[in-house]
Amino acid sequence: MKSWRTLAATAAAASLILTACGSEGSATNDDGDLLVMLSYKKSIYWLPLLVAEEKGFLADEGISLDLEETNGSGFVTQQLLSGNTAVGWAGAPDTVVAYSKNDEVRALMCNPPQNIFRIVVPEDSDITTVADLKGKTLGIAEAGGGEEPIVNASLADAGLERDRDVTVQPIGDAGPASLNAILDGQVDAYAGSYPDISTLSADGRLVTRDITPAEYNAIPGDCLITTAEHLEDEETRGQLVGLARAWAKGAIYAAAHPEEATELACAQVPQECEDMDFAAQYTKDTIALSGVTAEGDEPFGAVPVEAWETTIQVLEDSGAVSGDLDGARLGGGESVADFVADYSDFDVAELRAAP
Repeated sequence: MKSWRTLAATAAAASLILTACGSEGSATNDDGDLLVMLSYKKSIYWLPLLVAEEKGFLADEGISLDLEETNGSGFVTQQLLSGNTAVGWAGAPDTVVAYSKNDEVRALMCNPPQNIFRIVVPEDSDITTVADLKGKTLGIAEAGGGEEPIVNASLADAGLERDRDVTVQPIGDAGPASLNAILDGQVDAYAGSYPDISTLSADGRLVTRDITPAEYNAIPGDCLITTAEHLEDEETRGQLVGLARAWAKGAIYAAAHPEEATELACAQVPQECEDMDFAAQYTKDTIALSGVTAEGDEPFGAVPVEAWETTIQVLEDSGAVSGDLDGARLGGGESVADFVADYSDFDVAELRAAP
């Protein structure tokens, strides 16, 4: 899951190299397929997309995709700003960095619409808040990973100084060594992306409890991004609405049919389903972070302006961006609100009841 862990590093690097020059890329290829960059390979992480493809939701919207899987959000935003692509999915930190370079960047929906980086403890731990980490050891995957801005902000909010009050210790990728470090008490807590935590929890030996401060839950995961110019183009906007509607349908259908969603995902990413316990856990955690509930009617992927303001603040504190950035211009305003209303225009109850 290197692309998630390196968000902070790529955001910082992108802030040095991204420019807003170049001609605007086309949103479609010669066959009329919508060109979309993903910040990561096809994975259960993109569960709504996998379900939308398998259930025909994209076809229902008249959308044919030409997907390009990349190795990180920083690459996606760089291509957007240089005019080499018109549409992509990029992590919220890199999206904010791109916006700091070109305030015509727009974030239309997010998957998931809340923070993918968590701070967790074993379920039977006496630690209930970040403040309880004083004198303890917090494990992370690696120095410079995407979880570090959340870790640093959470410790500061609790009045704790990193490496004085709390030892932050890299323990490696999610796997046997890091799992044993947690189970054996070498570290008292762990911070990482939710796929990492899903991996560590898959065999049932580790049950975790989330202590991430609530104010950071709102920071989005990956977001569908474009520019104001592309959003103002009627044909491109229509394609983007269709993509977003199919994506939202995929998220809602998955939440209503989690076991089937796992099967649908495994049909497209069988490499992640060699261990079905992991696949089921990964699907369950992805649905939980989607914000979709059995009866809720909130639009999937819609992110309040306050969430962007929180993201901006965390990145300002980490030194990745500077200046007076307007979160409402990036992910709010009339154009984004209208977009959300348009892609959310379908019968949710009927979709949930569909076989």
